[in-house]
Amino acid sequence: MSLNNFHFIHTIKNSPAVFRRRFKKDKTKSMSHGDPLFKVHYVGMEKIYSLQVEQTTEVVSRLVGKEPAGKASKDHALVVRPRYLEVKEISTGRQITKTYLHDIAYCTADKSHTSVFLYICKSKGQLQCRVFLCNKAEKAKAITVCLAKSFQTAFNQWHQTYGDRAMPVPSSATDSGSEKQDIPCSRSGSWVDGESELSRSLESDEEAEARMHREFLQRASSFHAPDRLDTGYHDVEDLTTDSSVQELVGGEQEGD
Repeated sequence: MSLNNFHFIHTIKNSPAVFRRRFKKDKTKSMSHGDPLFKVHYVGMEKIYSLQVEQTTEVVSRLVGKEPAGKASKDHALVVRPRYLEVKEISTGRQITKTYLHDIAYCTADKSHTSVFLYICKSKGQLQCRVFLCNKAEKAKAITVCLAKSFQTAFNQWHQTYGDRAMPVPSSATDSGSEKQDIPCSRSGSWVDGESELSRSLESDEEAEARMHREFLQRASSFHAPDRLDTGYHDVEDLTTDSSVQELVGGEQEGD
């Protein structure tokens, strides 16, 4: 290799654009810790009052309608952990929201806005609908499958460990649960920039474990298939037969 070619390649490798891409890849990898990670745009959250599809449709239309037209940005990382789901800003690593799997009642890829993924969770005694824009419909479906399977695994592990047996509940554990995990809302109920959850006192592992037991115990006695998360119009088994969806279920690779 000539000296000129060597200097040319060295310059390219150290160019600001290449450095930024490499830095972003490394940052994303450090966020996942080996768990499924999906690059999305967190549109926002609104409070809802039932699990009726009509309500989620209205929320999605309202929130997505405020977004600028064009390709969805991928400025947030949605990471599916064994016991919870968290959303972080990719640029800063700031945690925006954290939701325990046992607080999630519903998740799906929206039928009308096919590139939208949403889930409904319980917080502060209320239901909240959180909406995410994906750059393609297959990703929204893949997140649905990934979250549903993670929920199923978490429930089955709990059932194998405890079954229908009661577990001692710490006196400090209350039903407020994930209310310490949520960012303040605007008057309209939509999510706006707020303080990071990292600056708040979080629910202890012991409290979360005790509340998970109560939630799953209630679910086991109330649902015909308690380990199956409601995924709306989509059947998880049907979604997994789509190869373009299946290849994304484990999360995105660094270069995606």
